Amino acid sequence: MKVEVSAPGKVFISGEYLALNGSLATILSTKQRAKITIEDSNNTFNILYSLPSNKSFAFNVNNDFKIDWINDDPEEMGLFIEQAILEMQIKPTKVQFVIDTTNFYFQNKKIGIGSSAAISSALTNAINKYFDKGYSQKKIINKAISLHKRAQDTLGSGLDVIAASADSGLIECDLESASKNSWTILEWPSDLLIKGVISNTQSRTKDMIEKFFAVRNNHKDFFKELQFKADLLFKNLSSSWRDKDTRAILELMEEHNILMQELNKKYDLGIYTEQHQDLANLASESGSFYKPSGAGGGDLGFILSDSETKLKKLLKKIRSKNLEIIDLKD
Repeated sequence: MKVEVSAPGKVFISGEYLALNGSLATILSTKQRAKITIEDSNNTFNILYSLPSNKSFAFNVNNDFKIDWINDDPEEMGLFIEQAILEMQIKPTKVQFVIDTTNFYFQNKKIGIGSSAAISSALTNAINKYFDKGYSQKKIINKAISLHKRAQDTLGSGLDVIAASADSGLIECDLESASKNSWTILEWPSDLLIKGVISNTQSRTKDMIEKFFAVRNNHKDFFKELQFKADLLFKNLSSSWRDKDTRAILELMEEHNILMQELNKKYDLGIYTEQHQDLANLASESGSFYKPSGAGGGDLGFILSDSETKLKKLLKKIRSKNLEIIDLKD
């Protein structure tokens, strides 16, 4: 028997930090996908095969649903299998698991589009199918969110797992909707262009979120006012997405940047690195839009533009800085 499942990465278009407080987030599922294959094996042990590292790891599962690695411990990738087996109470025998996250790397460097959420979603779905667990969609999503938290020790909102599980292109969701396993599917405007930019620095989402929480908890009055402004902005942005009003989307995204830059500057959160700020200024001068993706502080940023001509000119300037451009959607 063989089961193959994949799930997309994600880019938070808006709301990435304030979603932790319950604000509405808009999230794009990317063309990059994590792929999980589970199949029968002739090996004596179970096998975890990891791509793009091209390494395999043998293991057994004891009666407490805990893994005993035969030789080497795969560390991060092993955590996903360990926690999935524990979470879903399965005891595989002579089974091969393949985790392929090749799409989430560029020149051996992670590109910051949520591989852990994609793995959690795809792995949960694949185990459900291969081991015939009979889970409902709601239970699969809940298990995927739990797996993500277990494996990544995450403090996040879980909306990235929702986006990976929804696999519906552009969605909007908040914590209340996520608790009900629901989201709203939006349609991407045909005249709105998007490209990803891989920055020269990397950051850990967990570290960025911890910094955000520390500042939020110590400056509650500021955050209350910030969230009031942001929630009004997100409401208007939601209407603009529904109307497929590209001009309004771009104007409101500029307002989004102003709010987040104010937060970043006031409390030195590191969301906008010097490079991110340089790219945002460059995009604005070129008549386009740029912001860091997700928790910021490194990794990936993205450009939005309503003009192929303006976008091409901007991309030429960005490439002259030895930065790589990637496609995020088909």
